[in-house]
Amino acid sequence: MINIFKLGYVEFNAKNLEEMKNYYSEIVGFTESDQDENGSVYFTSSTDHHNIVLSPSNQTGIKKVGFQYESDLSINEVADYLKRFDIKTTIQFDAKPGVPELIQFEDPEGYQIELYQSMSMTKKPGYKSKGIVPNKIGHLSLRVKDAKKQVAFYEKIGFVNTDWIEDYFGFMTCNRDHHVLNFFTSEKKGMHHIAFEMRNYAHLVDTLDFLRLNGKHLEWGPSRHGAGHNIACYHYDPEGNLIELFTDADVFIKELGIFDPRPWHQDFPQKPKVWSTDECLSLWGVDFEKALV
Repeated sequence: MINIFKLGYVEFNAKNLEEMKNYYSEIVGFTESDQDENGSVYFTSSTDHHNIVLSPSNQTGIKKVGFQYESDLSINEVADYLKRFDIKTTIQFDAKPGVPELIQFEDPEGYQIELYQSMSMTKKPGYKSKGIVPNKIGHLSLRVKDAKKQVAFYEKIGFVNTDWIEDYFGFMTCNRDHHVLNFFTSEKKGMHHIAFEMRNYAHLVDTLDFLRLNGKHLEWGPSRHGAGHNIACYHYDPEGNLIELFTDADVFIKELGIFDPRPWHQDFPQKPKVWSTDECLSLWGVDFEKALV
């Protein structure tokens, strides 16, 4: 058995590498930790060797996703375990700086997934004094052909389904965060958004002023979502990747099958459920000028 417990890193293709480097360094406030022989640039949010990777490309958008796991099994035994679910894997050694070994596979929608057990700590300080400076990557949202099939696949490898928006938007976690992944049924393929966790609402508000002063304008928010109850707002990075900044997300207590109670919940206890689109997107009644789903 394996226990996947963390969304560790997201790798992006970057057409304009310098512009993307500037965004993740000077705007997001991550620290450049490494570069490899292929020209890929690595950024850390805190102590991990990397949490964001930018790879030079003639394309844009998401390239790979890395999850950290724990297990008493060897990497070969983990690969054999995944074969039980008809997952074809490749084992790689020293394929990324800071990651001595990893298992790579494609999920049913063709997204490149990497599982790793250990990552070295960065030699450079992660948190900066300027920029957004989030706590961490909170979650990743992906467009898929069939959210139900995608949710079923990730349940096989240990993720838990925490909420739905109707039957087209499934939320999943591998720890106590309300969601680490969500899947949105769409005719398009690609990332819907990546979300960075803020420390509190004051941090979020200060960041919105910082973004405005640096020419970054919001597409929507802030407002409180229904599923997850996170206070969220959205903007785009230089290559059109949608970025969510959020705080105050629900905490999942898996052992009880509920979310840690909060005064703003309407259900007591708040349990995983199916939300309608209208009630879920904004509990504060903030309208979307542009559709996000």
